[in-house]
Amino acid sequence: MKLDVGASYIIQNDRNMTNQGVYSNPIVPVYLFPRGDDFSLVKSFERWDAARKIHTQFWPQGEGDYAMQNPYWIAYRNLRTNYKKRYMLSASLSYDVTDWLNIVGRVRVDNTHTKYEQKLYASTLTTLTEGSSQGYYAIEKPDQRQTYADVLANINKRFGDYSLVANIGASIVDNRYEDLSYRGPIRENGIPNVFNVYDLDNNKKRARQDEWQEQTQSIFASVEVGWKSMIYLTLTGRNDWASQLANSSSTSFFYPSVGLSGILSEMLPMPSFIDYMKVRASFSSVGTPYPRNLTTPTYAYDETSQGWVPKTHYPIGDLKPERTNSWEVGLDMNLFKDFRLGLSWYLANTFNQTFDPKISVSSGYSTIYLQTGYVRNTGIELSLGYAHRWRDFAWDSNFTLSHNKNEIKELVRDYIHPETGEHIWKDRLEVGGLGKAKFILKEGGTLGDLYSQSDLVRDDKGMVHINDAGGLSVTDNLPDIKLGTVFPKANMAWNNRFTYKGITLQALLTARLGGIVYSATEAALDQYGVSERTAAAREAGGVLLNGRTLMNPQTYYMALGGGSGIPQYYTYSATNVRLQEASIGYTIPRKWLGNVCDISVSFVGRNLWMIYCKAPFDPEAVATTGNYYQGIDNFMLPSTRNLGFNIKINF
Repeated sequence: MKLDVGASYIIQNDRNMTNQGVYSNPIVPVYLFPRGDDFSLVKSFERWDAARKIHTQFWPQGEGDYAMQNPYWIAYRNLRTNYKKRYMLSASLSYDVTDWLNIVGRVRVDNTHTKYEQKLYASTLTTLTEGSSQGYYAIEKPDQRQTYADVLANINKRFGDYSLVANIGASIVDNRYEDLSYRGPIRENGIPNVFNVYDLDNNKKRARQDEWQEQTQSIFASVEVGWKSMIYLTLTGRNDWASQLANSSSTSFFYPSVGLSGILSEMLPMPSFIDYMKVRASFSSVGTPYPRNLTTPTYAYDETSQGWVPKTHYPIGDLKPERTNSWEVGLDMNLFKDFRLGLSWYLANTFNQTFDPKISVSSGYSTIYLQTGYVRNTGIELSLGYAHRWRDFAWDSNFTLSHNKNEIKELVRDYIHPETGEHIWKDRLEVGGLGKAKFILKEGGTLGDLYSQSDLVRDDKGMVHINDAGGLSVTDNLPDIKLGTVFPKANMAWNNRFTYKGITLQALLTARLGGIVYSATEAALDQYGVSERTAAAREAGGVLLNGRTLMNPQTYYMALGGGSGIPQYYTYSATNVRLQEASIGYTIPRKWLGNVCDISVSFVGRNLWMIYCKAPFDPEAVATTGNYYQGIDNFMLPSTRNLGFNIKINF
């Protein structure tokens, strides 16, 4: 019998974490600050207001179109703090019944307690304080608790030429979330900059309480049978009972897999240069539950009216878990003693995706949850490796290439409303984006296709129309203009590791090939006349339109960049090549330390050198984890280079 226990405790405090966006983002006023003005004047970001007897914000530039404030005021007087405490406990008990059978039970607890506060000082932009000149305060205390437990029996036994590796078990995962928050503007007769819930405006303060629980109970099993260490057949099966399926026609879902592999180099005579050859093929079917409460009629609390209102989604009970069926074949080889080759091809079809398109308002609802859709992903993955040692010197190199093609085979075709009998067809769905750049799903397209419906108004000959006032007009009602997909055509990586005695040198190059990105930041820079393009246009005396008309740069770029910009003018290739990581280290031998331990010290750098990139921002920077906001820059913080030391002690 063996008992393993573990525990960890993490305390994390952060302030003013900003990814991108306009509100409370200090880089917005920095980027758009007039180039001819003296920035040092606004470093003293607050002034004493004798009438109010408090310090107030100093920002003579005004808020403009982007809710701008003094960037120092944002940093020191628009405070958003998180205090997070997380503890994780784990335990595992295993018992060897025989030399080929053991039973294991495991449990893991992961709890996180967070306190979030937002303090906006008096004279903060009233757009952010809900109209109050005294400031704004919010406090929120979310708690997340996850418990996981399983028990399984493991078998590992040989029967002559046959081997058997199997397990069977059951598991439960329970997720709980509780959140209580209180927020609102500080009342006009309240005490400014003293942040508490008592000073909030009684007519505008809002309390919110949220609580939910998700639980999945599962049974699972896997069997791998081998013959003469040459051929292996693997079967797995799992059945999940997920709480999200409550009130639906499917109370659980089963997903199996089967795989077959053979080591040809053990079965057949091979040329001398082939050291190892393995072929493999597999099929798997994976189910995923849809979000909670889709099949249960619920009410939402309206913080403004302070009353309960029914949700506008039509509740429907015949939803099914999302299903992905995948096929894969592959080849693994070792050649000439030092070379490695891996090649895989896969195809994955995803069904039962959940959409919520608009329906007739006569039903009493604005949208309906329905499941249809058929999305296919096909791709290849290639890896090449080389490893060799020359006495004290060794070189290990590995190159990987991956390519994936995403295609929407079907959206919504003749879906029949279960109550009204209405036939629902959808060959186009708008699912996200920013401003005039829209993610639109269409059959034959991808899940990452970005479109525009805007452009400068043109005449019948395609020439830009200049109105009677000498200005330009923008239309937002054009047929869909496809800009491209945010998905790459391929990704590559090449890692090299050199060692000489105790010294190690490692370098990783990565590349993304293809895809597009869109920058609303560049549009704003043009609108405010602070980009390199607008400076060049001013120096040139204007922008040449239609090959014959010299247009005032301010007129042209305000039309082009206003309102998050006309997307096709601010779309860029996402192709980039970079030195992703490099390190140099040294291991102090154990014998130098009295055979007590060895110590490894290394200097590590990440995101060190952008070798090639045409986009005005880092295409690999992640703005959000959401599906339909990838590849969009809206005053995103610049990506950074990271340098650090690692020390590792092995006893």
